[in-house]
Amino acid sequence: MRDDCNGNCLACGKCANFAILDSFRAGGAYAEPREGFGIAVDIGTTTVVLALLDLNGGCVMARHSFMNPQRVFGPDVISRIQASNEGHVAEMRRLIIRAICAGLSELLAAGGVLPGRVAHIAIAGNTTMTYLLLGFPCGSLGAYPFRPAYALAGPYAFAEVFGMEGITCPLFIFPWFTAFVGGDVLAGLLHVAQEGKKPFLLIDMGTNGEMGLMEENRLIVTSTAAGPAFESGRGGASGVIHGLAELVRAGAVDETGLLLEGEGTFTQKQIRDLQLAKSAVRTGLEILLETAGMSYGDLGAVYLAGGIGQAMDVRDAVEIGLLPRGLRQIAMAAGNSSLGGAALYLGAPGAALADITSLRAAAREINLAEHPRFNDCFMEYMVFE
Repeated sequence: MRDDCNGNCLACGKCANFAILDSFRAGGAYAEPREGFGIAVDIGTTTVVLALLDLNGGCVMARHSFMNPQRVFGPDVISRIQASNEGHVAEMRRLIIRAICAGLSELLAAGGVLPGRVAHIAIAGNTTMTYLLLGFPCGSLGAYPFRPAYALAGPYAFAEVFGMEGITCPLFIFPWFTAFVGGDVLAGLLHVAQEGKKPFLLIDMGTNGEMGLMEENRLIVTSTAAGPAFESGRGGASGVIHGLAELVRAGAVDETGLLLEGEGTFTQKQIRDLQLAKSAVRTGLEILLETAGMSYGDLGAVYLAGGIGQAMDVRDAVEIGLLPRGLRQIAMAAGNSSLGGAALYLGAPGAALADITSLRAAAREINLAEHPRFNDCFMEYMVFE
């Protein structure tokens, strides 16, 4: 870190507070300094994060985060879809619009930036969060064949979507791949691809698990339910995973998941829920590799992102079988890759849009529920090795 760094500057690439945004001003095609300020937004099912960026100097001016107010309608995308189907889509849209506008006001005040100087805003979120931001009914996302019924109608103006006075800039919303692999994964892929470690695997674990396996000219994506079980304990997701790993290390949980008497950290039901969640993620990982005809040794990197992925210790994830031991040396936390991708877009919209178009064109979805190997894999990875 430079001597004059305030902890928010990206020039040194080592600032802990904003390591997720190292690729903003990465150089080459993604370096287009220009006047004004940009705002990157990650709309998570649980948490919303905003970053104010100096588009000329390449620095983060301020950051703000808050809990997604739509959580009153349930903790995950399935409950939000159900609430939408029950007639609450307008209310959920009102909640997130109002919360983001309030967050933007705080962000600009913290950075000392006037609203009129915002030149561009980029937003990334999963498909359901993007639907609710725009007021789209979510019925098609929760019913077979689980395909989005709407498409983005951009380019958007910020005022067109948010109606907030003073900000008149363009608004870019990351498009989705599928009903359950959203713009947050697209932004994350854009972000981690800058390291050039193809082929790589991105695992975005929030309240749902989304994955992308990227080769030079091929991208395979899938999704699986994962998050709520990992978030159902003290210390957040990392605390839950660590606690379970400690029980496995101590032999307090046998390979079937049976919790031995005298252990009060978890209930037996929590153990079973965690087994289901970790097996779902591991099954998705294995089927992606199998579909691509690849082994662990073929991967250049495994990036762990999302609210859960970026917080967990790789050693703990390996201990409980969430990740295979063969990936331990190349698995790493990628931070909030969705926010990083949004910032990367703001650094050079033209170059980023070309890569976004290429990623979407290369993508192929694997529906795990319909895969012939899903049940066998799922049962195999339920056990603790």
